[in-house]
Amino acid sequence: MPSNVRNWLAAIAVLFTASWAHAQATVYTVTPPSAYAGVNNFTAPCGAGTCQNFTLAMAASGSFTTSSPMAGSLVAANIFPLITAFSFSDGLNTYSSADAAVRVVRFNVSTDAGGAITSVLIAVERWQTGTSPHTAGDRLSVLQFGGGATFAAHNTGCSSVGISLVGMADTCLATPSDASRSEANGPAAVWFAAAAPGPTSIPTLSEWSLIVLAGCMGLTVIRRRRV
Repeated sequence: MPSNVRNWLAAIAVLFTASWAHAQATVYTVTPPSAYAGVNNFTAPCGAGTCQNFTLAMAASGSFTTSSPMAGSLVAANIFPLITAFSFSDGLNTYSSADAAVRVVRFNVSTDAGGAITSVLIAVERWQTGTSPHTAGDRLSVLQFGGGATFAAHNTGCSSVGISLVGMADTCLATPSDASRSEANGPAAVWFAAAAPGPTSIPTLSEWSLIVLAGCMGLTVIRRRRV
């Protein structure tokens, strides 16, 4: 095979690989889980909701998946539009994107030049009482990663309901403490990124256009060699 033909075929392969990798879904996981350093549990007897205790044996854990790897040098960027799924646990409650009772308050991330997470401010909630649309007085659990720490609250009251910072309606905007609420605090989470299992997204039309163009140019070279 002529060297110029081999070069064009190699270029096609590079373009195809680059476009495919660009669309690769990525999973960002808390590793290791952020074990709690302190807890402040409800005062018995339980006055409202379903009271439970956090323990120092518990930890905040979980992961979120983006449709493609995050860009480098982000500064507190709202990446919620990139999120395809998430699942977190505070040791008592699970916060899943598949759960209709879960709300996202905010999903901000900062990265280094290579796209690795340097800090986050992620806050999610799960309604525990009431029905949608919720009202002040309904109770919920809260999990937050960020600000140099990890924080969880179980069975906290809600005093204000509205639209969250990511545009999600029916979200609790204020959670005053009371004697029936339990809290846990831990260190800041460390995040590890890995390619998501399973098939990746199909390259975009513009990416396919580049591949086809490269292929056409390669065929043109072959025809000229035959003349």
